[in-house]
Amino acid sequence: MAQRILVFWRDIPAQVIVRAGRRTARRTLSARFQEAIDRAAMRAGLTGTDAYLAAWRRSDPEPCGEDPEAEADRLAAEIEAAYPPERLRRLVVAGGHEPMDEPPSNRETSRR
Repeated sequence: MAQRILVFWRDIPAQVIVRAGRRTARRTLSARFQEAIDRAAMRAGLTGTDAYLAAWRRSDPEPCGEDPEAEADRLAAEIEAAYPPERLRRLVVAGGHEPMDEPPSNRETSRR
């Protein structure tokens, strides 16, 4: 069974990984996500390498469809749509953490 994993810097998604046996598909999200991560890190004062690297995490693996390439494309598109510019801006202002006033459905998307 294939499994998907999301890579985050704090609560900002950066990459999708889907594994099915020996096959792995990876999708780096668009540049606006890395730009948001960099701005949030600066805002949070995490400019040192160790502090910046310590904020990266992976989600727990979750089952998904069996075609890693298709699943990675689908999930990356879903995340891109779930994070409009205003949501990323709020994450930057909060130092990379999901604001607690965010609707639960949006908070859950960011933790998948």
